[in-house]
Amino acid sequence: MKSQLAVMLVEPQYGINIGYVARTMANFGIKDLIITGKKKIPEIAYRFASHAGYILKNAKIMEFDEALKEYDYRIATSARASKDWRTVIRRARYPEESFKNALKHRKVLLILGRDTTGLTNEEIMKCDDLIRIPTSEEYPALNISHSLAILLYVWTTMNRKTRIKKVNVPREEVDALINYIRSIAKIVELEEERAYRVIKLYRDIALNKLEDERDMLTLLGFFRDILNVLDLNRNNQASDGLIT
Repeated sequence: MKSQLAVMLVEPQYGINIGYVARTMANFGIKDLIITGKKKIPEIAYRFASHAGYILKNAKIMEFDEALKEYDYRIATSARASKDWRTVIRRARYPEESFKNALKHRKVLLILGRDTTGLTNEEIMKCDDLIRIPTSEEYPALNISHSLAILLYVWTTMNRKTRIKKVNVPREEVDALINYIRSIAKIVELEEERAYRVIKLYRDIALNKLEDERDMLTLLGFFRDILNVLDLNRNNQASDGLIT
């Protein structure tokens, strides 16, 4: 079974870009479009979509977090990737590297940031991977529809040629694992960037390295036990007056 790709536009400012994005999607046979931050799609978008108006008519207008829940693998995009190894949040990979993992999943979401400011760090942290197109350092920014055309070319080429065994780990269990780790990090007062590095590491393991759901349940049970012990210790300290 081939992976299914959907495209999300986050708070698009210009209707022209919405139309061009729909047109680009139609060029590559991608039909599912999600838009955030709009009450309705502006008329100008339909004019610039040309024969891809059907994509706009069927587009879903949703909240960012709500849309994420419907997909097994979420890929953020950015033109502002960091080369500093310490800045984990904005460390991006090239499309081919990311799509190799994405193709292990049935439902994949490709997220395009705002026309002017892109995605926030908080939004990127909610995704499973971050990709960037290797452009000139002097002028790295591409028009959103041009970026999408490049990404969809790489995606469709790999999706046609590549046969990869799909991951059988439910997305809800991956999210539960992340919540356990986030809770543990909060209890032990791990600084934000270190906590994100741990989350990113185990999310990658859960999404791309585990053989089946049994391995996932083992991992979940391990972190759940750690969290339970930490909670028990905190409660004991609180009852002894050591925590106020």
